[in-house]
Amino acid sequence: MGDVLLHLAYEDQRLSEADMLTPLPEDFVLTWEGVAAILSAAWKTDRKELKWTIDVELARQVRYASDGAYVFHRRYRSPDRYKRYVRLENLFTADSYSTWGRLVEEVLESLNDPKREYGWSLEPAQQHEYANSVIAYRRDVVTAERRIRRAVLSRWLRVGPLAVTPLVLAVAGWGNLWPEEVPNLRTFNIVTIALMLVLAVVLLVGFLLRVKDEKHGVRSVFLLRRELEIIHDRWILDAAQARPTREHRNSYRERIPRVVERLRRDTRFYRRIHNWFQWGVFFASVGTTATTAFWETPQPGKTILIVLGSFLAFATAVTGYFKFRERAYNLQQTADQVEQHVTAFDLGIAPYSDADTAVNLERFAENVEMLRVEQRKREQQLEQPHQGQAEFI
Repeated sequence: MGDVLLHLAYEDQRLSEADMLTPLPEDFVLTWEGVAAILSAAWKTDRKELKWTIDVELARQVRYASDGAYVFHRRYRSPDRYKRYVRLENLFTADSYSTWGRLVEEVLESLNDPKREYGWSLEPAQQHEYANSVIAYRRDVVTAERRIRRAVLSRWLRVGPLAVTPLVLAVAGWGNLWPEEVPNLRTFNIVTIALMLVLAVVLLVGFLLRVKDEKHGVRSVFLLRRELEIIHDRWILDAAQARPTREHRNSYRERIPRVVERLRRDTRFYRRIHNWFQWGVFFASVGTTATTAFWETPQPGKTILIVLGSFLAFATAVTGYFKFRERAYNLQQTADQVEQHVTAFDLGIAPYSDADTAVNLERFAENVEMLRVEQRKREQQLEQPHQGQAEFI
């Protein structure tokens, strides 16, 4: 606003950036001529965040009329003569107690909205520009995620055989060096050769599935994930530049799907660990009972019982201390609640049914942040010992 004031004059006297906080003169009355002067000053600044406003003009033949004026955008079309004038009091609420900075801000904010009916209409390409950018962003994200999954699969298909091959060779060497320990050496060697062939095929498939670019060659998982982050960041910046008046809240809204996805990913991670430990506890419990029933002699039943009992104690202690199940439940609950707010905001239903988008954005940000704060409190509560949890509650 200070840059606009530098190009604005009042009663042939040039204003300055310091006049942002200067009250308006007592006899000041905003007219369409004053609105035109503010738009002209904004045009002289050539600021990118004012790229929509600087193309707004008033019809010359009615620009200084007292009852109203035609407002139009020079990029799209001339004012529609069949539409009613835009009355000045319907646009601005600045009074004599306001400041120069507030007046300029209100004028530019009021006219910096392409969705309002001022006499212009957006071209079809401009109407679908944001929708096309969303489609392109989603397509790039899906492509990047598919490349990441392929790279991860390729890595496992290459690492797995390389890790198993030494073990297979060691077993094959043991069987051939001590053939008396092997019931059927010929069958043993055939199985070993077949297993080595399978590992070789898996390794070859892993190399064929590597992600390659004509320009950069083979792409690692780390580089592909970094490219995905760049896609997300570029989309956030583009969304903020497309709507400069509410860029922070809009960029926040665009980040929420990633927050939900991260919550769900952490949920799957903790649930997977909990399930693995629970299945281990189940098999260890059954193994302990079976070992006690089948082996009456001390060995090897005693060794198996020691191993199974140690694993049971370890799994119970780990799941009880880290509380993987509770963490997964809390994350899932937060993800579902945030996604519910996202759906309500996109559909414009309660509590986001207000006609003013800015109000809905503010309400949306407050609700989502409240959910995230509650999630962090629950995480802190899980870190507390049992006595501390009771005091915390």
